[in-house]
Amino acid sequence: MKRFFLFIIGLCLFVGTFAQKAEEIQLYRQAEESYKIGLFDDAIKLLSDNIDFFSVRTKETAFRLLALCYLEKDKNTEAEKYIAMLLKQNPYYTVSLSDPLRFADMIERMKKGQVTITTASQQAETLDEAPVPVTLITEEMIKLSGAKNLADLLILYVPGISLVEGDEMNVSMHGVYSSSQEKILIMLNGHRLNSRATNSEAPDYRTSLDKIKQIEVLRGPASSLYGNVALTAVVNIITKSGKEVDGGNISVAVGNNNTIQTGAVFGKGGLEWDFMAWASVYSSQGEKRYVDVADEDFWGKIERPGYLYIGGYNHKPSYDLGFTFKWNNLSILFNTQYSKKVTPYNTVLFPGLFSYDKYRLINGVKPGRSRNATHAEISYENKWNKWNSKITAFFDIENSVFYDVCGDSILPEDRFLPSGDGEVIDENIGKDICDYGLYQVQSWSDYTYGITATTNYGFQINKFSATLLLGTQLENYTMQDNSVLVGDHFDRIILIYSGKNSALKSGNEVNISGFAQLKTDIGQYLIFNGGVRYDYKRRYNDRKLNAFSPRISFIYKIKNDMSLKVSYAHSFVDAPYFYRASTIETYSGGSKLDAENMDALQFDYSGTIKKWNLDYDINIYYNRLNNLIYYDTSKIKDMYSNAGELNLMGIEGVLSYKSLSSSAYLKMSYQRVNNGMNYTLTNKNINNVPAFMLSGMYSYSLLKGRHIGNLDPWVNITVLSKQYSPLIDPFLFRGQNNNVSIPDYVVPARAIINLGANYQYKQWETSVGVYNLFNTNYYQGGSCMQPLPQQRLNFLAKIIYKF
Repeated sequence: MKRFFLFIIGLCLFVGTFAQKAEEIQLYRQAEESYKIGLFDDAIKLLSDNIDFFSVRTKETAFRLLALCYLEKDKNTEAEKYIAMLLKQNPYYTVSLSDPLRFADMIERMKKGQVTITTASQQAETLDEAPVPVTLITEEMIKLSGAKNLADLLILYVPGISLVEGDEMNVSMHGVYSSSQEKILIMLNGHRLNSRATNSEAPDYRTSLDKIKQIEVLRGPASSLYGNVALTAVVNIITKSGKEVDGGNISVAVGNNNTIQTGAVFGKGGLEWDFMAWASVYSSQGEKRYVDVADEDFWGKIERPGYLYIGGYNHKPSYDLGFTFKWNNLSILFNTQYSKKVTPYNTVLFPGLFSYDKYRLINGVKPGRSRNATHAEISYENKWNKWNSKITAFFDIENSVFYDVCGDSILPEDRFLPSGDGEVIDENIGKDICDYGLYQVQSWSDYTYGITATTNYGFQINKFSATLLLGTQLENYTMQDNSVLVGDHFDRIILIYSGKNSALKSGNEVNISGFAQLKTDIGQYLIFNGGVRYDYKRRYNDRKLNAFSPRISFIYKIKNDMSLKVSYAHSFVDAPYFYRASTIETYSGGSKLDAENMDALQFDYSGTIKKWNLDYDINIYYNRLNNLIYYDTSKIKDMYSNAGELNLMGIEGVLSYKSLSSSAYLKMSYQRVNNGMNYTLTNKNINNVPAFMLSGMYSYSLLKGRHIGNLDPWVNITVLSKQYSPLIDPFLFRGQNNNVSIPDYVVPARAIINLGANYQYKQWETSVGVYNLFNTNYYQGGSCMQPLPQQRLNFLAKIIYKF
């Protein structure tokens, strides 16, 4: 921690030399005073003569004032010119209450015609210029979705993403998944949220939806810009600014299953500064379902009825706290998150019902896999002539607890006590004492710090605009400490491992990378976007990783409202530190694991039918994956290896409609495996992933007016084809003598409907959502041994007060 603060102090001293000069602020204020008293030409001249020398922050406000001046002079063309510059400078600009109506209307109209994102190329660009297929989830789409968490949003709006079950909330992209969500890079304002130890970031209640301005999803490999973990997709969560919030709100939501959620957002902004803070807390018992030994939900060796929890996040609630702060060219981000999902069955030995509430608290948590992560960064951005540069220092701390239950009751032949050499208690004593309430807890803490520097240079090639991006990143990761304990009788601690028998080796890893990207027009209709990134990693055991990640894309603008994209990209995700540094026998071979790789070829056709208010997007893709991590239980040594391969192709499409009174969104996807090896497959299908997926939402403004408020009912539906989910694990039992083996087990097709409404009146806003409207009993498989039951009919009601 001391090194981090010294590092930050040094950086602040460095960036302090580039502090904003007071002269440009004074110039802007003079122009603003001229505008207020009607001297529009004086304001225009003052700004136009000096705008090239303004900082990024002041330039944004200058574009706004220039547009306002030209609007007052009824010169709409010139006003639109500066609004376009403003939106390019700040794609997320939102009008304030003090802005004139004509200006606000022009901003909104131009936004609809030129929606911009920054994630795909690390520069502002329209959706049709993005080098890969992109899904943009706006604040309005979030409100009309009824989504309770990030996974709900991604599954509803992003083609190719589907739910898979496991010890944490998890999703797959194009059928690629693992025991936790570690194949998709999730970021907050460009800051990585994924763990360095496990690569995972659960898309659950650790992420508040109230703070989000929009979510930019790159549907495909993105290692050419973002390196490790960006294997199948990138999800960049963009927060609201203080100016956009311009006040605050507090919210309370309640639902069945003892569900409660509270939240608050506050924000303000001025000419030189902007501040936004948020807080969200979520707790739910989950659906508590009684299970008899004859029920389909029953699993276990010992035939004893009991209860299971579905969708529980409790005892220690999930939370998301943070703030953003900007002052001139300086920006600060701070965020701390926590979540832990309650598993329906115990996760070690034989899956079965267990008495969740009986087990003791360990480090403040009950059984489950919990992760607390804190993220911080400070950045400085400035522009010199045609160069726009940014330097960012970042710091991440993580504390994780894997609290796994072995079973409420353990048969004599299954009792054991894993113990290393030299411990006080011998493993043989496990036969006598580990008879019931057996559990194990593995916990660790780690931290990461580093620097990222990027620069953009704008120039022309044969009179056509071009942009060159150059960047480098240095990252230092340290597994600080870890511990393992074993207990029984729900409460006793039998053994805490000594340091020499630690389950994870402590160590340090260094990652150095450099990347470049060129984007240029080739003629009037063609755009080239190509990039490459090189990553060098020195692992804790001195093994080296060298990853080369190229991307090339051509965008052909058929018309202003129609484009065709062809792209190729290579991406990778390094094997998790948790696998590579484990000393547990079940992870043997982990230290030899290499990175998983993916090559993707995509053909994307998108456009707009303006007379029908329709937007469409069709994408055909081919993915080839190799070096996939494979766990072979038939081996005694090297159970983990990079032996997996997967080749598949698919088609996905999106159709959206937007009018003054209604919104509709429909997405579908179909995929088929060409061939694969040492991957979870049945015939030409990926296990636990439907070959066909369809989801959609519709909302209609039933009421709209100042005196009666706004009422927007909504409905969404998710349709999935059948899924292959073989029951073949030797630990699956329904009774002591009934080892279950059904290799051709299939989860039936399903359609789940959710229904709700949002109502807003003055400073108050309420929403109600009813989920799984028809109380469908359904299951979902994944990295667990068997498909898990999902929540039946449930509801959530929310009230918000804005100030």
